[in-house]
Amino acid sequence: MKTLLVTASALLLATACSPSSDEAPASGGDSAITDASDNTTGAETGETTASAALVSEDGFRLTPVAEGLGFPWDMLFLPDGTMLITERDGNIRILRDGELVETPVAGAPEPLVNAQGGYFAMALDPDFASNRKLYLAYAKGTEAENSTAVVSGTLSEDASELTEVQEIFSSTPRETSHHFGGRLAFLPDGTLILTLGEGFRYMDEAQNPMNYHGTTVRINADGSFPEDNPFADGSEGAPGVWTYGNRNVQGLVWDDAREILWAHEHGPKGGDELNRLEAGNNYGWPAITYGVNYDGTILTEETEAPGMEQPVVKWVPSIAPSGMALVTGDVWSEWQGDLIIGAMNGPRGRKLVHVMLDEDGNVTGQADLMADLEIPFRDVAIGPDGNLYAATANMDGVVYRIDRNE
Repeated sequence: MKTLLVTASALLLATACSPSSDEAPASGGDSAITDASDNTTGAETGETTASAALVSEDGFRLTPVAEGLGFPWDMLFLPDGTMLITERDGNIRILRDGELVETPVAGAPEPLVNAQGGYFAMALDPDFASNRKLYLAYAKGTEAENSTAVVSGTLSEDASELTEVQEIFSSTPRETSHHFGGRLAFLPDGTLILTLGEGFRYMDEAQNPMNYHGTTVRINADGSFPEDNPFADGSEGAPGVWTYGNRNVQGLVWDDAREILWAHEHGPKGGDELNRLEAGNNYGWPAITYGVNYDGTILTEETEAPGMEQPVVKWVPSIAPSGMALVTGDVWSEWQGDLIIGAMNGPRGRKLVHVMLDEDGNVTGQADLMADLEIPFRDVAIGPDGNLYAATANMDGVVYRIDRNE
């Protein structure tokens, strides 16, 4: 377990997207985070920690496959079916053959564990079968100066140790422990996409592509910048910037069949968005938004503007979107090619959201799943077995396998 820089009560504040936790109130800055008692779930109520399966009113069975995790953040499957799970406080855990290995993966870097800072997402190198390379995004630095960084390392055959760890990217430094982004996805050309938040205090900088606040970044596997990036020469933007005008992208998935990079991001109070990310595009934050400040005051009257992209889906009130999975395989064949999105403690959160897509990527409908259980979900994933897995956003976190209750 890495050394914690915050108390357990402060960590509880990092679980949700609400004025009392995941987002700092716009009127008071990051230091104005208030009491999280209204967001008590899971570890406090016992709703998500029981060993018995849960059954939702809409016909889903949630079977625990791993319990007692410290704020699980990301799930990743190795080719042999082993699941790796990041914990916010700086561990990579191993779930193998139905058993959670007690000892975390050794050799991983020390993170900043403060507010929303810690370990984030992982990604496997496209040539993992031959080079065993694993990529990890995490919060690096101190409370006074930090950034979202990415390291690569070589994972041992038994997944117990990460060696040859080296930093390949670090974002623009900030003085806040909020809005880190931290999702990773490889594109078919072997380049790596990293999502970056705008640090909350730096929201206006999301409209300035000369820095990395509120952007997504595209890098080569060694950390160098691709020559065909939108601002590769650095004259009109930072060379790693892929998109800008983003707020805090928390879901990312490459849709190979449609050749679409899907991403969703947190709005302020309302205005969460699902977007198609395309090179050089400006996604509007904070010049346009469908959300408002946490005290109800208006950020901007504008919801659209020339040169700024409109969301594919917007959620008002917020669902507090977290991880996202593209459905593939035979287990959920009727959902093939659709998106499943986790929702944390937003006013319309604590559920999974099924976004239905046609063959061109147009949204044809949405459905809330398991909303009656009121579970805040941090991540969702489709395993190599085709099964759907979801991790809760709790200090005493659980990973569930989700099946139809037949």
